[in-house]
Amino acid sequence: MGKTSEWALEGHNQEREDFSIVGTWNHPGRFSFDLATGAAKFPRDLTAPGMLHAQALRSPYGHATVRILDTSAAEALEGVELVLTHEDAEIAASPVKISPWFLLGASPLLGTEAEYEGDEVGVVVVARTPELCEEALALVKVEWTVLPHVTDPRDARATDAPVLRPEMNQYSNLAGNTFGAPNVWEDGNVEEGLKQADHIVEFAYGWPMWSQMRPMPAAYLSWWAPDPFGNLDKQTLYVCNDSHFTNQGPKGSAILGLGLGDDQVRVLTPHMGARYCDFQEKRGAQLAPLLSRRLGGRPVRYWYTRRNAFDAAVPASYFRTRIGFTDDGRLVAVQNENVHQSGARGGYGDKTNGHLVLPPQSTAFRATSCPNIHSVYHQMVTNGAATTADPGANRWEPVSLALHVIATELKKDPTQVILDNVHTTKPSLEACIEAGKKAIGWDAKWHLPGEKTLEDGRLHGIAVVPRNAITWGMINYNISLSIRPDGRLYLPYAEGQIGTYWPDAAALVIAEEFGTAPEDVVVYYAANYPNWTNGDAADRGSSVTWAAKEAALKLKASYLEAVAPARGIDVANADIKGSELFDRTDPDNPEKRFRLADIGTHIAVNFIGKPTAYDDSLKTLRTMTADFVEVAVDPETGEVEVLDYVCAHDFGKVIRPSSAFGQLENALTQSCGGALREELVWDEETGVLLNGNLLDYKVSTQLDQPPFQAVPVETRCGGGAYGSVGVAHAHFSRLLIALAVQNAIGSYLETAPATPDKILRALGKIGEDAS
Repeated sequence: MGKTSEWALEGHNQEREDFSIVGTWNHPGRFSFDLATGAAKFPRDLTAPGMLHAQALRSPYGHATVRILDTSAAEALEGVELVLTHEDAEIAASPVKISPWFLLGASPLLGTEAEYEGDEVGVVVVARTPELCEEALALVKVEWTVLPHVTDPRDARATDAPVLRPEMNQYSNLAGNTFGAPNVWEDGNVEEGLKQADHIVEFAYGWPMWSQMRPMPAAYLSWWAPDPFGNLDKQTLYVCNDSHFTNQGPKGSAILGLGLGDDQVRVLTPHMGARYCDFQEKRGAQLAPLLSRRLGGRPVRYWYTRRNAFDAAVPASYFRTRIGFTDDGRLVAVQNENVHQSGARGGYGDKTNGHLVLPPQSTAFRATSCPNIHSVYHQMVTNGAATTADPGANRWEPVSLALHVIATELKKDPTQVILDNVHTTKPSLEACIEAGKKAIGWDAKWHLPGEKTLEDGRLHGIAVVPRNAITWGMINYNISLSIRPDGRLYLPYAEGQIGTYWPDAAALVIAEEFGTAPEDVVVYYAANYPNWTNGDAADRGSSVTWAAKEAALKLKASYLEAVAPARGIDVANADIKGSELFDRTDPDNPEKRFRLADIGTHIAVNFIGKPTAYDDSLKTLRTMTADFVEVAVDPETGEVEVLDYVCAHDFGKVIRPSSAFGQLENALTQSCGGALREELVWDEETGVLLNGNLLDYKVSTQLDQPPFQAVPVETRCGGGAYGSVGVAHAHFSRLLIALAVQNAIGSYLETAPATPDKILRALGKIGEDAS
C-alpha cells in the first residue's frame, strides 16, 4: 500500500448514521415528469411569433481566409432581412468584453480566418425562413485563400509544420499557459531513480479527437422588449437559457459580448440540454442578440445543424512513458511526455489557453508512491475543431497503463500492483478493489495475458483501473433557504440544467436535516436570481448538498427558537420529523405535535461556503474507485464484446441512488464509445471532416450497452455532505477496455479506439497497410 492521505471531516453532522431519506429510493426528480413526457422546453424547442432565422457563412476548407466577399445577390433576395459582414462596425468591435479565461489569443465574433472546416466567418444572414437563409448564403460570392492545416497535435510539433497562430507564438504551435516552450517539471531525481530500478520499460498510448455529441444541436433565440418586472426605462434582452457555470451560457455570452448589465438579460427556459464538459457557447449566442437589436428587437433564432455540432470536440492526446520499477513491483522512476491538442479557437473566445482541459500529463503519478517523476507537456494548436474540456480521470491513463505493464512484466496480479503503489486514503481503495473483484469474479477469471480462450474460440481478457473520485469544491455556494407559511422549505437557484441531479440530492439532504418530508422541500429554478453562485459540475451532488446541509441546520435552529416556546416546548427538547414539530420528551402527546403547515411562520437564512477542495497535485485523495471490465475478442474478426463492466465507486455516502448509479452508467457509455468506436477523422489533404454525421460517427446506443454492475462503497471519506464525493468524472476511461484487450491478445494497442483492424494487425492477421 502506498502512503495514506489524511484530513478531518468538516461541517456539522457529517458523521450522521440515522438516515431515513438520504440514500433511499423512489424520490421522483424535480424535472422527471417534464423530461419523461417531453414537456421540458430546450433551447432548440423555443420559438416566438415573427421569428427570423440566422446563419453565418462556413468555410469549406480545413484552414482558409476570406479574401473577397460579394453579398449583393444575397441582399437582393426577397425575404432576406439583414446581411452583415466582418467589416460592420458593431461586428468588428465584438465581443465587447472577454472572459479572463480567453484573454490569450481571443478570437473575433466574426472574422476572416476559418481555422477549421465549417468555421463561421465573413458574413451573417438573417431571413424569414431557414431555407431562405441558406439560399442567401449560397448566393454570397467568396474568394478564399487556402492555408496549410494541421489536425494532429503530433504533426503540429514538427519543425516544418505551419505556424497556425503567429500572433500568439510566432515560432511554433505550442500554446497553453506557456507559449514557446513545453511545460516541464520534476519531482525527485529521475536519473537516480532509474539507477535503483531492476526493470526499465517504455510504452505509449493515446487517442484521437472525439465528439462531445450534444444530444441536440445548439440554437439561440433572442429578442429585445421592455420588462414589466424589471427596468422599464431600458430594453431587456431575452435569451434562451443560463449555463451551469457563472458568466457562461447564452446569458453570460450576451452580458460579456454585448457589454450588458446582469439586470438587462432574462432567460426563457431552465433547460440547456445535456453536455459533458462542453462549457462554451457557440458564436450564435452573441450573434442572435446583436442581430435582433439591429432589427428593432425582433426575435432572431440562430441555429446549428447536426453537422455543425461537430465543430467542438474532446482533444486528442498522446503520451510516451518510460518507467523504472523493482523486482517487487514498486515504481521508482517515471519519465512521461504528453502531446496534447488545444485545437482551434471557438465560441466567442479562445479555447487554446488550456481552459478546463485536463490532459494526462503526469500529475496522477503523484498519487503513487513513486518519488521520482519527470514530466514534459506539449499543448499544441491545431485545426480540425475547437476543443472542449476532457474529463479529469484521463490523468490516470498513463498511471494505469504503467501499473499494468509492471504486472505483465513481473507476472503479478494487477490489483496487487495497484495496492502496492497508489498513494491514497485507507480504507477507500482497498474497499473498492475488494468489492469490484468480488462482483466480477476476479480471482477465478484473472490470468496472464494471452492465456485464456473461451469455449467458443474467442480470447478472454480482464482488466482493472484505479481512479480518484473527484470533489472539486471550486466555488462557494450561496444557499438561501426559507420555510414559508405553507410549511414547505424553498431553495432558489439560477443555472441551466445540464443533466446533473444535484437539485434532487439537495432536497433529500435538506429534508433529512430539517425533518420534513422530501415532497415538502422545493429546490426550484428562479430565473435571473442574482444571489445564486453556482459550483463545479463534477461534484454538485456532494458539494452543493454539503452547503445545503449547513443551511438546513441553520434554518432549523432559527425556526425552533422562533416557534417552539410559543407552543409550550423547550427549545432544547424541540424537534421536527415528518413535517411536524414535537417535544422529544413527550413525543406521543398530540397536544405537543404541530404540523408545520399549521404554524404558518416565514423564516429565511443564508449560508455561503464550500467543503475544502482536494489537493489538485493529487498528493491527497479523499476517495477512490476501481473499475473492472471483462471482454471476449474474436481472433478472426477482431470484434470486441464487453461481457461485464463493474464500477466499484466509493461514494463516501450515496445521496440519491438512482442518480448516483445513473452517472456511472453515463460514464460507462462514454467509455465504451471512446474505447471501441468513436474518433473524428479528417482528410489529410484538405482538412475536411469525413465522418461528421451519426451514420459514420458511431455513438453508443442502448443496443451497445454491456452488462453493468454499480457497486457502491461508503467509507464516508469524501468532502461533501456526509463524506460524499462526485461520481461521473472518475469513470471515463478508454484505456480500461484496451487493457482487457491486451490481456486477451497478449499485445498492447498504442491508440484508441480498439477497432477490429488494429486488433487483427496486433494478432498478425493483416498487414500494416490494411484497413
